[in-house]
Amino acid sequence: MKWTNRGHRWNVAVRICTAALADKVSPQVAGKAFPAAAKEEGALLPPMATSGLF
Repeated sequence: MKWTNRGHRWNVAVRICTAALADKVSPQVAGKAFPAAAKEEGALLPPMATSGLF
């Protein structure tokens, strides 16, 4: 996915993901940051569209 709006929430999500890769935060925390960034981008899928993917 190409992000065109690299706003505050995108920046936070990337930093949290980097911290998760360094074992400084849990993957669950990182996973919660990206829906907010996707919503800011206007690319958040409805909950039903993602069910069953994992």
